[in-house]
Amino acid sequence: MKMTRFLYLPLIASFWCTITLATLSCKDSGVKPSDTAIIDDELKKLDKDQFTIEMKKGGTVILDVRMPQEFEQGHIEGAINISFFDPEFKYKLLELDKDKSYLIYDKGEAKSFRAMKYMEDNGYAKVRMLKGGWKEWSTVHAGEEKPKE
Repeated sequence: MKMTRFLYLPLIASFWCTITLATLSCKDSGVKPSDTAIIDDELKKLDKDQFTIEMKKGGTVILDVRMPQEFEQGHIEGAINISFFDPEFKYKLLELDKDKSYLIYDKGEAKSFRAMKYMEDNGYAKVRMLKGGWKEWSTVHAGEEKPKE
């Protein structure tokens, strides 16, 4: 019995060293699990140029989550309006095809970010948003987005 304890001692010591070294290396990296989620979310915010490139890809749906009145005053060509404040908003999002790519924008970023997170939480893998929203887009593309008559 005493001999068996001595056989396990090096194994336990090795295991303990491995755990200790792994813990120390994680502390030194300065990256916490919550930080990686923030970094991932920032990568999903596309600037105007990136957004334009993604718009041109096949199978991409552009969602404008502003109020219908705002949409009628001007929007990105080809965008579909699903108002964030519509009582059926979440249900309408869930009716969308999960295999397609989605680009979302609103007046700023808050509503499109929330819509993006809701879609991701419900199994939509390819969802991005416009950094700066319509405000940013319309300052660069002034006069290009006229409502369809």
